[in-house]
Amino acid sequence: MVQKYDHRAAGVVIEEDNWFRQAQTVKSSLVQHQNPEFSVIPRWWISSNEISSAIKEKASTAFLAFKNVTSPTNERTMIAAFIPRTGVVNSAPLMLTGSDVSTKLESCLLANLNAFVLDFVARRKIGNVNLNFFLIEQFPMLAPDVYADRCPWNKRKTLESWISDRVLKLTCTANDMLPLAEAAGFKQGVRKWKQPERVEIMADLDAAYFLLYGIKRDEAEYILSTFTGTRRRDESETGTFRTSELILAKYDELVAASS
Repeated sequence: MVQKYDHRAAGVVIEEDNWFRQAQTVKSSLVQHQNPEFSVIPRWWISSNEISSAIKEKASTAFLAFKNVTSPTNERTMIAAFIPRTGVVNSAPLMLTGSDVSTKLESCLLANLNAFVLDFVARRKIGNVNLNFFLIEQFPMLAPDVYADRCPWNKRKTLESWISDRVLKLTCTANDMLPLAEAAGFKQGVRKWKQPERVEIMADLDAAYFLLYGIKRDEAEYILSTFTGTRRRDESETGTFRTSELILAKYDELVAASS
């Protein structure tokens, strides 16, 4: 039901004639994504009181979840998103932060998790189809205090501000994310889902994390080339490896702005 920066990627329909895997996903359409009132339908429901009693560490307005069932041969291996304050099963583990971590800083963690540069490491760590916490604890994620620094390509903003603003634009596309928007001070509230814009924003974030990790341009190009599933999808749709081309173009722009 969850994809990168998307808590409404698919709903669930029950195929009672199936002996196994009766719960099947129904991919959300572009029109549904553009409707801020649209919500995906799950298989199971639980009282919100049960959630509140289980989560005591922080009065979260949204949860950061990632897909536990994955593979190094998939198009992407680490896939994470903010989801509304709702119950999950064990295939969507939650990352709960302390009360001292702001919503904007949590948004930066989400961006780090979804970056190609981190996924490159994740694909070499996972040995089966389960992305367990003991693997994630080995990932080279940026420390929280990094985001207090000035943005190298925009000195008027901190990294926290530059990154979180883009994550919130990608995330706050539905009414059920308004509590997150309010907690983060995202004045736009709900931002309309525009697919071309989303592609550009995600390329911005990927280019930024290549730079923040100290990855040179040729190294970034090599890392992107290893994501063969993404390449095949792009080439079937556009005839070129569009994702790589766009990220590398953004990389060049950020480097130029940093000098």
